Amino acid sequence: MANTSNLRVAVIGGGPGGYAAAFLAADLGMKVTLIDPEANPGGVCLYRGCIPSKALLHVAKLLEEAEQAKNWASNSVSPRLTSTSCANGRRASSRS
Repeated sequence: MANTSNLRVAVIGGGPGGYAAAFLAADLGMKVTLIDPEANPGGVCLYRGCIPSKALLHVAKLLEEAEQAKNWASNSVSPRLTSTSCANGRRASSRS
């Protein structure tokens, strides 16, 4: 394989594609600069698109299952979801 240690590459965008491209270039020995407008690269998918949407769908499924569990429990409580509980859960999961 050719020596790539003197090659420099700039990757624009720290989303799923840019992130993968930057790591591949670095693994191949290139000097990589990742350019992203966000303080924490990750792109739309990580912060506003795919992953938050999937998290909300997961919570909706859990709420539905909890509601259905009332049919099987003698002393069940109705599940509640508030913006505060979502934010608290998000902060807790980011620490783990």
